[in-house]
Amino acid sequence: MDDFAEQNVEEPKTTVPAKVQVGFADIAKHFVLMGWTAFGGPAAHVGLFQKTFVERLGWMSADVFTELFAVCQCMPGPSSTQMSFALGTTKQGVAGGLLSGILFQYPGAIMMTILGLTAHNWATPQVISDYTWLAGLVGGLSAAGVALVASAAIGLWNKACGSADAKVLAGFCCIVLLYYSAELIAPVERNGRNWMWIFPTLIIFGGAFTYLWRGPLPESDTRGAPTAEESGVEHFGLGPIGGAMLIVLVALVFVASYVLPSVLEESSFKRLFWFSAFWRTGTVIWGGGQVVLPLLENEMVPTGWVDKSVFFAGLALAQAMPGPLFNFAAFLGAAAGYKAYMTVGEGVLGAVLCWLGLFGPGVMLIFGILPFWGQFRSNDTYKRALPGLNAAAVGLLCAALVQMGAGVRENNTKPNGPIPKEASTCIGLIAFWGVHWLKFAHRPILTQVQAPIVVVVCGVLGLISGAIEMR
Repeated sequence: MDDFAEQNVEEPKTTVPAKVQVGFADIAKHFVLMGWTAFGGPAAHVGLFQKTFVERLGWMSADVFTELFAVCQCMPGPSSTQMSFALGTTKQGVAGGLLSGILFQYPGAIMMTILGLTAHNWATPQVISDYTWLAGLVGGLSAAGVALVASAAIGLWNKACGSADAKVLAGFCCIVLLYYSAELIAPVERNGRNWMWIFPTLIIFGGAFTYLWRGPLPESDTRGAPTAEESGVEHFGLGPIGGAMLIVLVALVFVASYVLPSVLEESSFKRLFWFSAFWRTGTVIWGGGQVVLPLLENEMVPTGWVDKSVFFAGLALAQAMPGPLFNFAAFLGAAAGYKAYMTVGEGVLGAVLCWLGLFGPGVMLIFGILPFWGQFRSNDTYKRALPGLNAAAVGLLCAALVQMGAGVRENNTKPNGPIPKEASTCIGLIAFWGVHWLKFAHRPILTQVQAPIVVVVCGVLGLISGAIEMR
């Protein structure tokens, strides 16, 4: 629901756009640039799409763009990523969707893969302990990562928890998750999977709660579908049969991602275990990049696939990259693959498997749902459940904030870690101020690169702190 946290996408006046001919070259020209400049998180990505493809280029009407965004929000996966695939699909079918989506993702994915391959050189506890300046850099990046999650949690709470029942639901989900994870109370011996069902269970519970509690939607919330000429939608990708097959395939792989790891030996099927972990995570997440973090942490760290210091450092770096936060999967896969096999090839393979595992469900679902778009958007079931899904996602993120904040303080500060607690706290507060309170209302370009600048500044501050051992 990080997309839901900042839905202040400015809508232009509703007009019927003149029919615009959009070819593959047009899709490539615009999305290849966006792939390198789309900073600021999913809400900023959606705003960039709207400004470019609705207002400036007139590819579709504002109403239809908003409806398409709502469809993406009703499905698991990263909404802005699904939008990037859907926009190309509406103009040139499946091939156009693959072109637009891949061009939007690949810069961040490549950079995170490279960083993951080298993480063993700079983000492991053994190396960190030998290099004070490097320890400070990682500590600064980690503190910045927690501050960014805190900012997202506040934004989510303000947007998704305006009503009393949503506040209660979010608090309930947060407390339940913290209780069952129990990482802050005592060490827990587990493989990271035996309580994984708590995440989808809480999300489903949230949707069911508001569906039953709030009752039918007002009649004014139902809108008819515009014609293809009015909407600017020229393709829906696959036909209904192909779309249904994709949806079924996502479900089958999801079931297999639980069954196969339970009957196979991890030591012999590490790659399958990685792919399964990311696939089931990508299938059950309605919360987008920030809400996926607790699931990824509990898959990767307790199993020993990556060290906690690597996880937090990669998280902070992912915030500084263009494109979706889900590209964090490429970093984790590369780090896990290299740690397990100590070869670049295995690291790259791990990055590809984890990246496909996390993105695959959401992307396949948008291709599967588009053929049924007309019927789907007139169904009020998802509309009634969506407030509860959002509130439950807020609860998961708040729990993640508590867990991650405690983890950073324990692992990245003296006497247990590289930098003083005072320095870590100050860096975290600076990062929070930089991403949450500092605004550039009249400088939209600065807003797009605000998060990367904050992360770089905090990394430098951590480096200085580690170098001089500030107290």
